[in-house]
Amino acid sequence: MVRTGDVLVVGGGVIGCAIAYELAKAGLFVTLVERGTPGCEASSAGAGMLAPQSENAALGPMLTLGLASKALYPDLALELRERTGLDVEYETRGDLHCFLDEGDEAVGRAAFAWQREAGFKAELLGRADALALEPDLSPEVRGCLFLPEDHWVNNPRLVTALAHAAALEGVTFARGEVGTILRSKDRVTGVSVGGETLRAALVILAAGAWSGQLAATAGLRLPVGPARGQIVCLEGIPRRHHHLLHVRGHYVVPRVNGEILLGASMEWVGFTKQVTAKVARDILDDVLRLVPSLGQLPIKATWAGFRPWAPDERPIIGPWPALEGLVLATGHFRNGILLAPVTARLVRELLVDGKPSLDLTPFLPDRFVTEER
Repeated sequence: MVRTGDVLVVGGGVIGCAIAYELAKAGLFVTLVERGTPGCEASSAGAGMLAPQSENAALGPMLTLGLASKALYPDLALELRERTGLDVEYETRGDLHCFLDEGDEAVGRAAFAWQREAGFKAELLGRADALALEPDLSPEVRGCLFLPEDHWVNNPRLVTALAHAAALEGVTFARGEVGTILRSKDRVTGVSVGGETLRAALVILAAGAWSGQLAATAGLRLPVGPARGQIVCLEGIPRRHHHLLHVRGHYVVPRVNGEILLGASMEWVGFTKQVTAKVARDILDDVLRLVPSLGQLPIKATWAGFRPWAPDERPIIGPWPALEGLVLATGHFRNGILLAPVTARLVRELLVDGKPSLDLTPFLPDRFVTEER
């Protein structure tokens, strides 16, 4: 149990802001430390998909966690709008995984089979039905797997809304870069930020791809690092597309304001934040084959971001064993936006109620615990 007050959240992305907001609502005094604008890194660099069925190839703890988190989004979107006046653009029209050849179709049929067997909503559509949903699809499209319960949000607006809501609940925001996690023997006592020391009874490490570096400052080995992803953003007004679209390894995400996000890549290149010609071409080649009319739209922007990757591609949620005062909420990889609400709820349940509502065993830090000193 944590006494009211004295919780320090390190990292102002979607995970950190969601946790700060949830803990503040539970009556804890929370300080959030972020070196830049909340959400300025991976949380704004993604596409905002809430797609646990698309992201998983079988039943398992990741799918359970994703479905539990997606179920929280309707109420969260409404709550944030009522509290802050910000619309996070929660959209629910579903996801079309399109087939360009027999190989694509075989993959889609296999996914359809296990999802239907598991009781999930999924449909196999022929070309005519796919065109009825998205008339701009290429003549090459021979059909699709339709997942009507895959949704999406405007992720930069979501993080902004969470940060505003947290501030309204009394969360203190400290601007600066954390240099060191402070430790006294078997207890974490706070962090250093610039020349200042911030003490806390509890530190929650939610620093995304930088979590491994920060853990090392306390003598802990945490194998979390950056997996770069690149996105091309088109400007499409008036809006013509109303579903998520997938083709092979790439996606199309339409936003209310007419932006169309095309992505993404998966690259292990360290903290090199660059958009490269090859990756942009690969994305555009697949997407324009799927929706040729997108080739007439102007490129509004391109960007890259760093997903927090752990070797087993599962998030790390829970207390560091045999070390008091440190809880981890990191390593969410491709699913930070999706998993933010359930992560925040589980951390709150762990700290305030003493018992999380879902089994955290597959996500505990124990699986990586070694010390460097």
